[in-house]
Amino acid sequence: KPSPLPRYSPATRVDIDEAVLRGARFLLAAGEGARWGAPGQPDAGLTAMVTSALLEVPEPRPADIQAAIDDALAWILTHQKADGSIHQGRLANYVTSASIMALAAEPKYADAVLRARNWLIGLQADEGEGYSEGDLYYGGIGYGGDERPDLSNLQMSLEALAASGLSRDDAAFQRALKFLERCQNRSETNDVELTRKGIVIKSGNDGGAGYAPGDSKAGFVQLADGTEVPRSYGSMTYALLKSFVFAGLSQDDPRVEACWKWLCENYTLDVNPGFAPGGDPVAPYQGLYYYFHTMAKALDVYGVDEVVDGEKVAHDWRAELAGRLLSLQDRGNGSWTNRNAPRWWEGNPVLATSYALLSLGAARK
Repeated sequence: KPSPLPRYSPATRVDIDEAVLRGARFLLAAGEGARWGAPGQPDAGLTAMVTSALLEVPEPRPADIQAAIDDALAWILTHQKADGSIHQGRLANYVTSASIMALAAEPKYADAVLRARNWLIGLQADEGEGYSEGDLYYGGIGYGGDERPDLSNLQMSLEALAASGLSRDDAAFQRALKFLERCQNRSETNDVELTRKGIVIKSGNDGGAGYAPGDSKAGFVQLADGTEVPRSYGSMTYALLKSFVFAGLSQDDPRVEACWKWLCENYTLDVNPGFAPGGDPVAPYQGLYYYFHTMAKALDVYGVDEVVDGEKVAHDWRAELAGRLLSLQDRGNGSWTNRNAPRWWEGNPVLATSYALLSLGAARK
């Protein structure tokens, strides 16, 4: 049975900086040199995530933290392939995207970032792979290779493309819009209608997002006629908002307005919202730090400091999210861990701490 999250108070800038430094110290101690992964098996993707998290320590950084960042970036670059991708043989999109976001902080790696960016664009499901706009997964990006695209992978790729300096007018962002529309529960722009095991699956109209066209990690809502609608849930709806911003949509675009309405009505820092009430009690805690991270990045790039919830209560999301994260930080070693739901690697304090520092960095801005 999951434990409710502790109470929290809004955090100040000083509070955030202290928490970030404590978390960074934990990450430094948890690595082997400037490498992170299983013992004796440094992982480029995790190392890239940790490096981006360490970059959230305000400058001038302590010398040992800056040295670890410099060493890690150089090591990540040793995994760049001739085609520009960066990985160790698996999760090519995830690792390349994470690496771009870390490397983009250092101007001397601009050429490597450009090569990685071009590879990412080539990975997109488009005409080059024989897709057309009518295909379900057009414009999406998956883990790499032939794996099915999903919104989680796509939003990370789009953030990496944005970090690389790619213009929001670029065709890659415009192609992505078709996939994004098919993940959103908005029938005016979502043309998905599938039949699986005799059940018709189509778009709902709450404006939120699921995991992929016709699919949701939060399950489905069954309508009176037996049709099913993918459940919208928090982390993917923030991923949708962030992706819309990267694709250049304005706040008054109807797709963005519908997405924003769902997020305001479901604003919470206690769970990843959208899972069926009365279902698996652990489900709303799965991916909680990913939810906080996606929320912080999305609201930051969306350019708002306040969210008015479904009860018309205004929230200073930056101070509140930081306060929530500080309430969850280990008082002893400065780490974070998803104790309620270790799924999706959040039981690993290195990854959860990286998510937390990235969230605090976005909130602090």
